[in-house]
Amino acid sequence: MWISLGHVQSRTQPFGEGIQELKGENQLVRDMKTILCVDTGVDDALAICYALSQEQLDLIGICASYGMATVPQTYSNTKHIVESMGKSLPVYMGSEQPLQRKREYSGTFHGMDGLGNQNLPDASAGAQPEESIDFIIDCIQRYGKQLQIITTGPMTDMAKVLQRFPQAAQQVGSVVSMAGAAITPGNSGLYAEANVIVDPEAAKICCEAGMNLTMVGLDVTRKTLLTRKELEVWQGYGTPAATILSRAVDFYLEAYRVHHPYLAGCALHDPLAVGVALDPTLVTTIPMNMTVIVDGEATGDTVENLDKIADPPTTHLALTVDAGRFMDDFYSHVNAALQA
Repeated sequence: MWISLGHVQSRTQPFGEGIQELKGENQLVRDMKTILCVDTGVDDALAICYALSQEQLDLIGICASYGMATVPQTYSNTKHIVESMGKSLPVYMGSEQPLQRKREYSGTFHGMDGLGNQNLPDASAGAQPEESIDFIIDCIQRYGKQLQIITTGPMTDMAKVLQRFPQAAQQVGSVVSMAGAAITPGNSGLYAEANVIVDPEAAKICCEAGMNLTMVGLDVTRKTLLTRKELEVWQGYGTPAATILSRAVDFYLEAYRVHHPYLAGCALHDPLAVGVALDPTLVTTIPMNMTVIVDGEATGDTVENLDKIADPPTTHLALTVDAGRFMDDFYSHVNAALQA
């Protein structure tokens, strides 16, 4: 049973148990190992750059699944972003398809290659689909509550982790996902957010697993923007990373201009999820047990799970964001990284 968020009164509860310690002026999360799960994708590329620019983020691996392009392409894109920034970090190939559905690609927002049709050389040789699943499970078993996972693409890999290793829901420290649209309209139809609609069955598994999950959805990500003013700065740097990202963002901004003209730029969807993993105080959240609609016209909608309305909530929905503080941090770190 489910009901839209707009029709219920929320309860309050402290932020989940997975965050062990908050320190520093901005309460940055420290002493946590981090896995970033992407489907690179323009805004995933921005999220990777932002994550790699953060010295306090102990990023131990990146998992790239299908999503904005095929899995060999998203894996290759991820490798190019990491290497263009002069970093050495393991990248693992994820799932090829949704759990039950077939993924089709339009290329409208990200290009057919995920990075604005740059057609960078293939860097997927030797990688195997779903190697990410074993990597994530191994890390959960090794690090437990000291592990946080950030997902910025379809939740297929995380759902497969839970199917193969159900204890993961209780053992992992926290999961921060760019997913969902609680009150705001979707961006893949009226109800659904893009990462959820691609594999709603996977999102449903993750929402109902009882993990310490923070959903950073369209309610907050649409409030954070990248404009042509920032793009023009990056275009002047001339570094490998700046060149790749600038070309991708140029394509992305044009797609937003055509399809979302009400925004003054393109939303920093995926980077904000990284920002919230670093500093949970960037957003205010409401605790609620969630599920996902998997059939009918509301497929992909993220709603309260009334079957668990009497249970302690484990999901935290981000509803407001300190956009200025986030964007200041994002641009200061990414600008420095792209100049290096």
